[in-house]
Amino acid sequence: MNTKNHREYSETFKLQVLQDYYSSGQSKRSIERKWQIPSGRIYFWEKAFPIDNFPLPLPSESFERYMMEHEKKDPSTEEMLLKRIDDLQRSLEYEKMRSRAFERMIEIAEQEEGISILKKGGVKQ
Repeated sequence: MNTKNHREYSETFKLQVLQDYYSSGQSKRSIERKWQIPSGRIYFWEKAFPIDNFPLPLPSESFERYMMEHEKKDPSTEEMLLKRIDDLQRSLEYEKMRSRAFERMIEIAEQEEGISILKKGGVKQ
């Protein structure tokens, strides 16, 4: 029996893998091989850590690289603006995912270490 398939992963590890997957633009399988995790894990972790119920985008670098590679026709100004809007929306969604991942990592660190990392509102002077 392969114990690798039955390994428990911390939430911090899962979020690191998801962050790598979203920021790299690589396939799920490629990231699973890189991190040496069983096939299909990223799919389940995406479901466990949804980000505002939006589909998560490719990072802007991957999107721009794709656009440069497929830039054979001369797009109109309107098409270029629509593509730019789409790129900005994807970047915003990606940053929301990163922010949620960092918030979750701080929550986990606070629980594990028993200390408050973030200041609470209403700071006294």
